[in-house]
Amino acid sequence: MKHQTSFLLTALACNLLTAGCAREIDYREGATMAEVNRARDTCALAAETQAPYRPATRMEPGDWIPERKVCDAAGNCTIRPGRMGLPQIVRYDGNATRRVLLARTCLADKGFDRVSLPYCQSNVRNATPQAVTRVLPPLTPQSCIIGRGGSAYQIVSP
Repeated sequence: MKHQTSFLLTALACNLLTAGCAREIDYREGATMAEVNRARDTCALAAETQAPYRPATRMEPGDWIPERKVCDAAGNCTIRPGRMGLPQIVRYDGNATRRVLLARTCLADKGFDRVSLPYCQSNVRNATPQAVTRVLPPLTPQSCIIGRGGSAYQIVSP
């Protein structure tokens, strides 16, 4: 089963390269969307507890301002040398990356893979009756996804 999943993920990645645009989803064959959402919420809360918001600050150097010629009304010109601009102070969440990794690990422990599905081409979209995926179907190398507004989507396996 693990080899089959690896093959599927590789095939989907190849499909992604030819399609150009894709959507990442948390996937476990046969899981309902309620199970996916519950697992995602549980893992996000666990990650927030393990890696809470940690304010951090870093200083980034200013932009390079090139030399420039400045002339007055009488035509007298001077060259102002190039210089570094003022540094920028950037505030960020020092645990943001850790929280994402913790949530992904939690979902993997619950049996979910992170899968990229290409968006369906227009001919497939037009030929597919509108619906919303409620139970995650088996995937094939031809599987694609149609956005159905917000977080809803429809997985199509032509």
